[in-house]
Amino acid sequence: MKTAINVIRTLEDAGYEAYMVGGAVRDFLLGKKPDDFDVATNAAPEKVKELFNRTVDTGIAHGTVLVLLDGEGIEVTTFRTDGLYTDMRRPDSVEFVQSLEEDLKRRDFTINAMAMSEDLHVIDLFGGKNDLKKRLIRAVGNSDKRFQEDALRMLRAVRFSGQLDFEIDSETLASIRRQAHLIRSVAVERIKTELDKIFAHKHTARSMAYLVHSGLSSNLPAGTLFELDWSNYKSCGDHSMGWCYMLYRQEKKIEDIGDYKFSNDEKRLMAKALEAARLEEWNAWTFYVFTARELAIARFLSGRDVDVQLAKKSLPIQSKKELAVTGNDLMHWSGNKQGPWLKKWLADIEQEIVFARLENNKEQIKGWFSHEYHRHA
Repeated sequence: MKTAINVIRTLEDAGYEAYMVGGAVRDFLLGKKPDDFDVATNAAPEKVKELFNRTVDTGIAHGTVLVLLDGEGIEVTTFRTDGLYTDMRRPDSVEFVQSLEEDLKRRDFTINAMAMSEDLHVIDLFGGKNDLKKRLIRAVGNSDKRFQEDALRMLRAVRFSGQLDFEIDSETLASIRRQAHLIRSVAVERIKTELDKIFAHKHTARSMAYLVHSGLSSNLPAGTLFELDWSNYKSCGDHSMGWCYMLYRQEKKIEDIGDYKFSNDEKRLMAKALEAARLEEWNAWTFYVFTARELAIARFLSGRDVDVQLAKKSLPIQSKKELAVTGNDLMHWSGNKQGPWLKKWLADIEQEIVFARLENNKEQIKGWFSHEYHRHA
């Protein structure tokens, strides 16, 4: 906050208005530490750039300049009103204005439409503080218009309901129900980002109930898969857990949610977590071949009562790199040339060690290998 205040003071010293706005004000009033701070001002972007030594044009067409100060980045945006939203995402044009009210009235929800001065005085023109007390998510002004401007705002309302453990205002919810079909116009990448956040916060069940009852789920890719009982879901802060929970409970595969364009790393993680969760039995090899993150998700999905970290720590080795022997050793001991047989024997040795049937000691491995190799020769 100190850096944001310094930005505001610099702007004010130059004769401009400036305020902290958005989620940072909301979180401050809720007694939470804001993740980042945004500043709104009546200074034009060019003037903002003149006042600070280091800036980045992150969204200058829409009035936003990133100010780099004291090792932090503060987004400074000029007061503006928005033109038409023909793509239901960004305004086709913006008009810079001198009125804070005009700037705040274009925002999504009342709890995000407050401003705060450098002396922490809150400017609340739309009842945001009262809605915070009521634990209510309510659109600013005409809710139909807000959602027609950017249809993702409907999903953001659902996300905030769980993130903050708030209810959605009845009129706002009715508007979402009327216009749920508009979510189809939103890029799937933006939708996935909101769903990831829903799965990561503590009150996922609340958000998912709104997702279904608002009609949004039926307009999303693989929408029917979201329609299950989420009351037993406990978030660990890992969004992949939510996707896996949904698939595991309904015996589905990653391909069933492929429209969400997961990264290769995400797909690999979820596939392995589901594989581990669906195993009938866990043993030393399970803890060896699956990562701690994969097993943490699988542990929750399958309801297993096991300390994953302790089980992994107790293994004789953590990876193949720790083997006391190499393929060269096996070729030397056997007199055999390189070939597919090497991979098999190294895998056998690895497994014997993981199951603690063989010590990871070169001489002991040599004795075991010489006996077994010649026995099978």
